Amino acid sequence: MNQLTFIVNPVAGKGAGKKVFASIRGELDGRGIPYDFIETTGPGHATEAARTAAAPTVVSVGGDGTINEIANGITGSTKSLGIIPAGSGNDFIKSVGVPRQPLQAVHTLLEGFTRPVDIGTVRCTPTADGGGNFAPRLFVNGVGVGFDAAVAARTREIPFLSGTPLYVLAVLQTLGKYAPPNFKIQFDGSSREVRGLLIAVGNGRCAGGGFYLTPEARVDDGLLDICSVDDKNILEILSLMPRVMRGKHHNVPGVKFFKEKRLTISADEQFYVHADGEIVGANVRRVEIGLYSSQLNVICRQDQ
Repeated sequence: MNQLTFIVNPVAGKGAGKKVFASIRGELDGRGIPYDFIETTGPGHATEAARTAAAPTVVSVGGDGTINEIANGITGSTKSLGIIPAGSGNDFIKSVGVPRQPLQAVHTLLEGFTRPVDIGTVRCTPTADGGGNFAPRLFVNGVGVGFDAAVAARTREIPFLSGTPLYVLAVLQTLGKYAPPNFKIQFDGSSREVRGLLIAVGNGRCAGGGFYLTPEARVDDGLLDICSVDDKNILEILSLMPRVMRGKHHNVPGVKFFKEKRLTISADEQFYVHADGEIVGANVRRVEIGLYSSQLNVICRQDQ
């Protein structure tokens, strides 16, 4: 039986997925590593391929969206997740100690250790009366509600950039067009209402290709980190961005942090929701987010 099954997303990172896999095959062959690979053909393919893979380790060659799909296929099983980054954002690797450079990531894959991490759940409801629920979905890195989810939707329409420049341009193009809803955030035993720019729910520390919205999040602490940002004008948002990219926004007025196991976010107005950078709802009025501890095995660096 093959030791590794690589699931390659050829369109990840504006077409980088296929090139990255080609660049590491010489290293795998030179080491005599038994492996097979599957090239995905569309949304959902990585989940099914991961679920049915016989290899004990399933390796994502793509971005956070590809990792998300694989996690939805293997969470709760004995299979482990390996990662070769090839996406636009590559945010999850910043929390689990996988190098960005492909050959270094191969070394981590072959010489690292298996670490159990938490896995989140997200379910969106598009109508106020609770009808038409979307199916629950797992996430590994984080959920964004409001402005950052609208930005994530905008990135899909920008074909010529990747990484942080892609997200910065999407932010600039979304500014002035976004109408912040009046959110109600419910935790266990408490709630708060806010006219919010965004609500970021992090299992990992970083989102959006380099924005440390939840810089103190840990993928194995059994808690979600929540960053709520009140409505701000364009100049305030632009001044906030550099601080968020360094994770230094704790003392900014209108920014609040919480740690919770589960929460519900609702509004009378419709809003966007993303999970691991992929849009899971564009006409949402209620979203339920939770966490399961130590449900996904990830191969990380030995020093993590």
